[in-house]
Amino acid sequence: MFVKRKTLFVFLLITLLVGVTAIAPVAGQDEGVSLTLSIGPRGFGDAAPVLIETCEQEVGVTIEWDRISDVPNESRSIYVTNFTARNDKPDIVAVDVIWPGDFAARGWIAPLEDYFTPDQLAEYVPGFLAAAQVDGHTYAIPLYIDGIHLFYRTDLLEKYGFEPPATWEELISQAQTIVEGEGDPDLVGFVSMWAKIEGLFMNWLSFFQGAGGTFFDADGNLAINSEAGLQSLNTMVGMLESGVAPESVLTFRPDDARILFQQGRAVFLMVQDFVLPPLTADDSPVKDSVAFTRVPYFEGHDDTNTTVIGGFLLAVNANSANVEKAAEFIKCFTSYESQVQASLIQGKVPTRPAVYEDERVISDAPEVAALGADFNFAFARPSAQTGTAYPEISEIMQTEVTAALLGEKTPEQALADAEAQILAVMP
Repeated sequence: MFVKRKTLFVFLLITLLVGVTAIAPVAGQDEGVSLTLSIGPRGFGDAAPVLIETCEQEVGVTIEWDRISDVPNESRSIYVTNFTARNDKPDIVAVDVIWPGDFAARGWIAPLEDYFTPDQLAEYVPGFLAAAQVDGHTYAIPLYIDGIHLFYRTDLLEKYGFEPPATWEELISQAQTIVEGEGDPDLVGFVSMWAKIEGLFMNWLSFFQGAGGTFFDADGNLAINSEAGLQSLNTMVGMLESGVAPESVLTFRPDDARILFQQGRAVFLMVQDFVLPPLTADDSPVKDSVAFTRVPYFEGHDDTNTTVIGGFLLAVNANSANVEKAAEFIKCFTSYESQVQASLIQGKVPTRPAVYEDERVISDAPEVAALGADFNFAFARPSAQTGTAYPEISEIMQTEVTAALLGEKTPEQALADAEAQILAVMP
């Protein structure tokens, strides 16, 4: 009887020890540290689960993946609700490029510069990182980037002996020559997204920066009602009046412009790079005659940045109980190797310039690599400087630029009215 009891005791002891071993934390993991990462399932696609697993092991945490909506307005609404309630979850959030200034001003996201050295921050596209830098603090880390580029018909430019236009003066001249030479009533010179949407503001900013303009001057003063502001808006109006851009462009969203170009009915197209896959698909009529370059600048301003950017960054909830670990996870998730893998797995465009030169990306994702040259001229919309007022400022600019394009106001009056309204809403 004693032997049986002793045997039972040994069996139970072994079972207990095995159970303790089974639930012990993996070497290198911080026991109990679980982070919630909020990022859309389509936004980062198949790269997300791969990088989550890699960074769980590297950082020593477990990740709960909150598959939030990929529609920016919907995900932003959910974030605002959580942040307003001071919830500590999710710990890490994927934020649109125009959100960090607003979220930082409201105290919703944590500054991260204590967890990244200046040299580490310098490895990201400067124009993108600037979108998350407010009052000397860095509130988010670039994850993937997109931007506006100039797409063009290689066959038509070659036919007329043109190189891709570097300046707006060249583009307008080339468009007029080609359209006149082709004699095709369905062919237009230039299309873009000039409907009253955020993309219109982005368009004007590209023209504006290409004329040497900056939304705020070196002293922080609003600088839109300036020589550069007038040159940019006058040029856009002139493209409509001369017929280089059709009147229908005032109703165009990005895909409307892409469809017209893809049908072979436009020489130049100025939209974001997400149009590249459909333009080059096997069933695209222009698949063998499309290329892209940076958005033009005006003569005498070749040193300006004209690639206005979009994309997403990763930020940390200011109420997270694990800010430091969350920052470590972001460092891994946006590392050089992680961005190489995201490029190869999902075609996501890197926010580290060095990745564009990686042999694996050049070989297996050449279109991603080719975009790198344009992002050397990247700049962000003025959301970091305007904080909570950015949505209203964008709306003002869309309204006033539209008024000028429709001929309801002169460019001078439109910019003067925009300036007055923006000054009234600035924090």
